[in-house]
Amino acid sequence: MTTELINLFQTENYGEVQETLQFFLEECSLDEIPSREEISQWRDILQQRGGKFSALAQQCQHYLDEIA
Repeated sequence: MTTELINLFQTENYGEVQETLQFFLEECSLDEIPSREEISQWRDILQQRGGKFSALAQQCQHYLDEIA
């Protein structure tokens, strides 16, 4: 995972994070699909941010549950 993506999930506003997450979980091409480890890390970062970011962490977990 790129440092830029980690930084985005740690620091950007909710709208930007939501848009980026939606792209990677629902819209990206097969060669851009993130690994389970990346999605798990995103989930943990978003959960730590708390508040409305917790809902985005849930989306990550839901995605992981579906691909299991």
